[in-house]
Amino acid sequence: MNGRVHVCALTDLEPGQAIALSLGKDRYGLPLQCVVALDESGHVRAYLNVCKHLPIPLDGGTGEFFDDERTHLFCGTHGARYRLSDGRCVEGPCQGAHLDPVSVEVIADEVFVRWLPDDD
Repeated sequence: MNGRVHVCALTDLEPGQAIALSLGKDRYGLPLQCVVALDESGHVRAYLNVCKHLPIPLDGGTGEFFDDERTHLFCGTHGARYRLSDGRCVEGPCQGAHLDPVSVEVIADEVFVRWLPDDD
C-alpha cells in the first residue's frame, strides 16, 4: 500500500478516541498500522502503532490506545505515555523518544494519511 489512504470523515474523530488503520506489512512482513487521533488543540495526528521502547504495537492488539485520562497515547505493555501533539514520550522507559509520525491531510472534511513504505 502506498500513497494517500482514506481514514474517515473529520466528524468521525472525537477527542479521546483513536482509529487504527492498516498500512500493509513492514519490511519483515509483519502487519503495520497507524493510529489517527485528534490532539488537544483539535488537529488530526497520526503515528505508527509501534512503541519506541520495544517494537510492539501500543495497544497490544486490544484496540485501546489511550491512558485512563484519555489525554495521551499509551503503551499497554510498559506504560509509556506519548503526547498527541508531537508523539513525544513523557513518561515511561522510552521518555524523550518520539513516535514515528505519519503524514495527515484533511481534504473537504475527509481525513487521509499519506504512506510510502520503506523499500528496505
